[in-house]
Amino acid sequence: MSRELYVVNSQEKMKWSELLLILAAVRGSLSQNIEVSQIPEVNAIEGGTANLECSYNLSNLDLSIGWYSWYRHVLHGVDILYSDDFKGRITKESTENFLNKRSASIQLHRVTVTDTGMYFCAVEFSGQTQIKGHGNGTFLNVTG
Repeated sequence: MSRELYVVNSQEKMKWSELLLILAAVRGSLSQNIEVSQIPEVNAIEGGTANLECSYNLSNLDLSIGWYSWYRHVLHGVDILYSDDFKGRITKESTENFLNKRSASIQLHRVTVTDTGMYFCAVEFSGQTQIKGHGNGTFLNVTG
């Protein structure tokens, strides 16, 4: 800031404070929240398919680049979509369903008892700003 901003009359101070309020309001309207929802628990039988549902709500979807990840046990650990442990056993949502239906669900095929655990869905969009959100987790219980 220049020195002139500090030497102003009372009328100009009012203008600066109004400007700051306007900027704060604009910034608040540009910030977007993303809410990610998951079903708390899913039960599956060994050898079957488990549907891990995840959806998101974004106030204004003007961002062109978005993706989702799924983590087992630890949020932001190893993304199971690219893990060797789940290779060939995951069906992901189509890009169309991800963007239009706001779904980041997956299906785990040929589940085993060792797949039992907590799974976290995380959704992220990038553009002028980066927006992230994650669900509270889904506990997958696989029984023999």
